[in-house]
Amino acid sequence: SINRITELPERLPSALQSLDLFHNKISFLPENLPEELRYLSVYDNRIRTLPEHLPSGITHLNVQSNSLTALPETLPPGLKNLKAGENALTSLPASLPPELQDLDVSKNQITVLPETLPPTITTLDVSRNALSNLPENLPAALQIMQASRNNLVRLPESLPHFRGEGPQPTRIIVEYNPFSERTIQNMQRLMSSVDYQGPRVLFAMGDFSIVRVTRPLHQAVQGWLTNLEEEDVNQWRAFETEVNAAAFSMFLDRLSDTQNTRHPDFKEQVSAWLMRLAEDSVLRETAFIIAMGATISCEDRVTLAYHQMQEATLVHDAERGAFDSHLAELIMAGREIFRLEQIESLAREKVKRLFFIDEVEVFLGFQNQLRESLSLTTMTRDMRFYNVSGITESDLDEAEIRIKIAENRDFHKWFALWGPWHKVLERIAPEEWRERMAKRDECIETDEYQSRVNAELEDLRIADDSDAERTTEVQMDAERAIGIKIMEEINQTLFTEIMENILLKKELSSLMSAYWR
Repeated sequence: SINRITELPERLPSALQSLDLFHNKISFLPENLPEELRYLSVYDNRIRTLPEHLPSGITHLNVQSNSLTALPETLPPGLKNLKAGENALTSLPASLPPELQDLDVSKNQITVLPETLPPTITTLDVSRNALSNLPENLPAALQIMQASRNNLVRLPESLPHFRGEGPQPTRIIVEYNPFSERTIQNMQRLMSSVDYQGPRVLFAMGDFSIVRVTRPLHQAVQGWLTNLEEEDVNQWRAFETEVNAAAFSMFLDRLSDTQNTRHPDFKEQVSAWLMRLAEDSVLRETAFIIAMGATISCEDRVTLAYHQMQEATLVHDAERGAFDSHLAELIMAGREIFRLEQIESLAREKVKRLFFIDEVEVFLGFQNQLRESLSLTTMTRDMRFYNVSGITESDLDEAEIRIKIAENRDFHKWFALWGPWHKVLERIAPEEWRERMAKRDECIETDEYQSRVNAELEDLRIADDSDAERTTEVQMDAERAIGIKIMEEINQTLFTEIMENILLKKELSSLMSAYWR
């Protein structure tokens, strides 16, 4: 994987069981792939069609991020995991493999799903397609279905009566679909009844009945920058042709409706940020992308998107050299990103324990309420729906303690691997950086890497199973997992060494000491 392979040899080893061709330039696969093949990944290539007859023993197939317009009508009968997202599929085969468990066809152009899906499917991702309906009959084993960002206007009549086989109620996520307000209210009323035992259907919180007019971008900007010169107005008018400019315009108008506009310094902060966007096309493009989808639901999603834009600005500044001569400030910026990642992780834990709460309120609730105690400079002060976030004072106390402990314990390791820090290193210490890259390549190209993988595999003592195919599959999965782990360990060692050396030379080693007392 990660080479520049454009095609495969006509014949591959007949005993080959695992083939990973991630991130190459392959445009087609040979018809005669080895029959012993169990795992095939061609993620991120240029493939337009798959062989009509794939090896019958394949259990894991990853064809994500290619140019496929269709899948073979007959897929391997024992296929359990199929990832075919980010293609140009318009439909799925009428009959899918009977043992399929994990199906990901997100980011395609699918307009309809087969009316009968394999009952064994536990995870189904059909988000970012063109679906107008969901099947009446969902797989019995279904645990989570992601169907956000489609054209759904109704839900199956049978949905409230669906009982999955899993230990928890099935989660069906249908955010960013054009449901009527009545559909949403009826489903929420059903889910709120005492005797309801059906799936958890997750909508985005907000008023879907309001039709909003998108103003030209330059007018939305003038709402924040009231004293713009004519040439500045024309500059923003020119940006209106850029991708997602309309979404950003609506985002700015919605941002002005949030609770944070009560604070005078908030408008000053947004105004200064907009002036930066006018001069920085890369940062502007990032902000425009984040704005997509930020205005479809409630006010708090707009605020959360603003937080994401400020976080992206911080990372952008680090990558572009703003901190090259101010490493202490870079480390503080890194600490803030670390804290935000920890908050997101804790918020996800909380969401799993809640039943009907919009996850946006949980994420934003933690960010807002921990703003001062964790010194989060990019966070706004207020949100509208905190009272429905389900967050308690004890949740906040526990989160603060856990995040501070994690930062004291793990920040130096995290920072050593942080991408923006690596960009800084390439500029301020090019020789040391090249030396470490060469050392990493040497570790991989020599026997050291494979020897460590083999040693850990041997320690696992994977027992022979009466099912030889199952034993081989377990062996391959273990080897892949160990390989990733060893690579992470090599990176951690090398990047920690160079970080400590550079900070020592700059007399800044103390900045990696425990921050919280």
